[in-house]
Amino acid sequence: MKRSTIPAALFMLSIAMPATAEQFAVQIDAAYEGASPRLIETLKVSEVESFSEDGSHFVILEAPDEAYVEAFFFAIHREALELNVVDADWTNPTMQHLTVAQRLGFLREIDCDFCSS
Repeated sequence: MKRSTIPAALFMLSIAMPATAEQFAVQIDAAYEGASPRLIETLKVSEVESFSEDGSHFVILEAPDEAYVEAFFFAIHREALELNVVDADWTNPTMQHLTVAQRLGFLREIDCDFCSS
């Protein structure tokens, strides 16, 4: 490995390490306004971040698995369009230095029975 590629490889390893909890990125039909703390606690879901990019709206959640994410969206009466697993820890400080468009590259779409599209 050339000397100039070592820092790039270390950077990729630092952001590609698996997340400590399951993180999901859900594309939704409209901007996300949040949910009640009691509901979030009851459903064992944590809100990490919500944002809009190029007219698409996303919410990043931590949950034990996708069934908890499904229950959450059912409870808040929101339409999910797409479900993704985040292949890197969204909260990692290195990820925070990337643009949203770059961070979206770490999403991997998975089957979603409760999504509308």
